Amino acid sequence: MEITLTIDGKRVPFRKSGATMLAYKRQTGHEFYSDLSAFLGCVNRDKEGKVIIADGVPSVDMSKFDIEYMYNMIHVMAKSADRNVPSDMLDWLDSFDDFDVIGIFCQLLPMLGAEMQVDEKN
Repeated sequence: MEITLTIDGKRVPFRKSGATMLAYKRQTGHEFYSDLSAFLGCVNRDKEGKVIIADGVPSVDMSKFDIEYMYNMIHVMAKSADRNVPSDMLDWLDSFDDFDVIGIFCQLLPMLGAEMQVDEKN
């Protein structure tokens, strides 16, 4: 799956493939789905269990989550889509004046969570 987002006026492609989880583990030493689950556990929900949306993105209690995981996931997916993205995440991030990590991550979230959907046939 691939998507292109505009970040700081630049079109940036992101890709999730069968190698994404392994690339994430190699780059960070963390399990991809453990970190993604930690994020999803920090999403604020109303009394009925529905995700609270604020300004078009899920409301998240960031005091319970390490934001570096978001940066790591975004960087791995950008590097997967474009091999010219620097391996050093800080070098890549430094190429942007503005980088709305939460907004970007939330736009990628449907792609990230696609494999977490349970198929009743399985």
